[in-house]
Amino acid sequence: MITIPDNIDSKYRFVILSALRARQIQGGSLPMLKDDRHKATQVEQKEILKGLVKFRIPSKDGDEPKEELQEE
Repeated sequence: MITIPDNIDSKYRFVILSALRARQIQGGSLPMLKDDRHKATQVEQKEILKGLVKFRIPSKDGDEPKEELQEE
């Protein structure tokens, strides 16, 4: 079972962030972890759990876009 990090407020946000990062990896972004044995969906979860993926949670005023991942 995966324990959600403290900087992520819900398991639903973790799933959304994971899906966005997996899409980036499948689209050609280089993984931050070298693990050829696992699929993009498992690699990105490890990246998020280790704090390698930077993200921004928008304010509730609605002016900003939804979850956004930032590549380095």
